[in-house]
Amino acid sequence: MVILGGLFGAFFAALGLAALLGPDLGYGGDAAGLCGMAAILGLMVCGAGLLFSLFHPTRGLPSIAVGGLIGLGVFLLVAGPVLRTAWSAPLDRPSGIRAVGSWTSGDLVVRARPDQVVAYRGATGEVVWRWSPPGEDSVCAMSRESGHGLGLIGHAGLNQPCAGVVALDLSTGASRWTAQLDAPARTGDAATDGLLAIAGDRAVLQENAGWRAVNLADGTAAWRSDADPGCSPLRVAGSPTAVVTVAQCGTGGPLLRSLTASDGRERTRAVLPMANGLNAVAVLATDPLTVWADEKGDRGTHAVLSFDGAGRLRSSIPVSGAEYDLDITLGTPSLSFPKFTARPSYGAVVVGDLLIAPGEKPGDVTYSTGKNHAVTRNAIGHLVAYSLADGGKKWTVALEDQVTGIALDADGTGVWALTRMKLTRIEAATGHPATSLDINFVKSENPVDLSVSGPNRFTLVAPDGAGDEPPARGLH
Repeated sequence: MVILGGLFGAFFAALGLAALLGPDLGYGGDAAGLCGMAAILGLMVCGAGLLFSLFHPTRGLPSIAVGGLIGLGVFLLVAGPVLRTAWSAPLDRPSGIRAVGSWTSGDLVVRARPDQVVAYRGATGEVVWRWSPPGEDSVCAMSRESGHGLGLIGHAGLNQPCAGVVALDLSTGASRWTAQLDAPARTGDAATDGLLAIAGDRAVLQENAGWRAVNLADGTAAWRSDADPGCSPLRVAGSPTAVVTVAQCGTGGPLLRSLTASDGRERTRAVLPMANGLNAVAVLATDPLTVWADEKGDRGTHAVLSFDGAGRLRSSIPVSGAEYDLDITLGTPSLSFPKFTARPSYGAVVVGDLLIAPGEKPGDVTYSTGKNHAVTRNAIGHLVAYSLADGGKKWTVALEDQVTGIALDADGTGVWALTRMKLTRIEAATGHPATSLDINFVKSENPVDLSVSGPNRFTLVAPDGAGDEPPARGLH
C-alpha cells in the first residue's frame, strides 16, 4: 500500500503540477487541460495513499520519486513543446490608430503606423528605434519589398499628394536619402499600396507620367520608364532582377509590363483580360509573372493570372471556383476588422510554379446557439495549391481553423500557416503537414503579418494593436 500509494499519488501530483506550470515554460497545448483533469480525478482516488506513503519514508519516498518522474515523463510525452508568447508590445495609443504595414529585416520587425514607424527586436521585443514623418505628415505608402537593409516610406499631409519619399535604414531608423515625386492628387490621408518598390539595387517610384528608378544606395537617378500614351500608372512591384508595372490604358484591359531592374529595359508586356475596370490588382510574383486581378462587374475576371516569358496567359485560377473560394486578401470572408493599407497582407504565396492560398467552402464555418443564447463557433480551414502552368489543383490540406497568417519557411520549401491556436508547416511540393505547433494562451483571431525569425521562432504583427491583439508579439 505504501509503494502503490506513493507511485500513483506522486504520478498524478506530478501530472497536475506539470499541467499547471508547463504552459509558462513552453509545454502543453490542448493536452495540458486533459492532463490537469486526469490529475484531479486521480488524486481524488490516490491522494490518501500519497499521504500515507509520506509517513513511511523508507519505502514511501523512493516510490514517490519514481511516480513523480513517470508523471512528468508522461506529460512531456503527451503534451510536448508548444509555442508561447515570449514578448508582447504595449497596446497602441491613441486607441484609434491603425498600422498600415510591416517589414521583417534581419532580427528586426518593423511596424508602420500613420504617425510613426517602430522597430522591435524579434527575440526580445525591445524597441530598437522609432521614426516619425516630418511635420504633420502621415505615412501614405510603403514598398512591399525591403532590400540591402532599406525600406521605402511615402509621406504626405492631409489632402496632399503622396509625394515625399524616405529610404529608411531598417537597422537604425536613419534616413539614407529623400526624394520628391510628381504624384497624383489625393483626398484625405489614407495610405495606398503599390506606389513604391525595391528591385535589386534600384528603388522604383511611381509618378503621374510613369516610373522613375533611382539607385537604392544613395537615391541618384538610374532610369525612367514612361507609361504608354493614354495610360495611367496603377501599380509597381519589384524583385531582385525585375520590375513589374501595371497601367490603365483608356477603357481597355490594364497593361502589364516586366522590366529589367538594372536598366529598365522592357522584357514582357501583356494586356490583362478585363475591360470593365479594376477593383483591385496585385503582383504576387515576378517569376513566374503572377497577378491577382479583381475586375468590376459580377461576370468580370476575378482570378489569379499567370503569364509566360513572352507575355502569353498560361493559366487563370478563379478566386471563387467550383470547390473553394480563395482568400487572396487575407481575411476576406470577414470585413469587420482593419487591414494593412500601405503593405497589405496577402494569403496567397507563390512557391516555384505553385500558387498556395487558404481556401474556404460552404460549411467550413458554422455557428450554433446553446443555453443562455451562447453562440458557439465551429470551423475548419484549408490550404490549397494550384499549378500556375495549367491551373490544376495539386493538393489540399485540412487545418483546424481558418488561416490568419501565412509565411514562407526560411529555405523556401515550406509554408507556415497560422490558425487561431496553431502553427502548421506544410511541404510546398507535396502538401504534407511536416510540423504542427500549438500556441499557448493567446488566440490569433484576425489576420496578421506572420514572419519566421528562427527555428520555431515567429513574430506576429497586427493592424489593430489597440484591442485584443497586441501590435506585435514574438512566439518562441
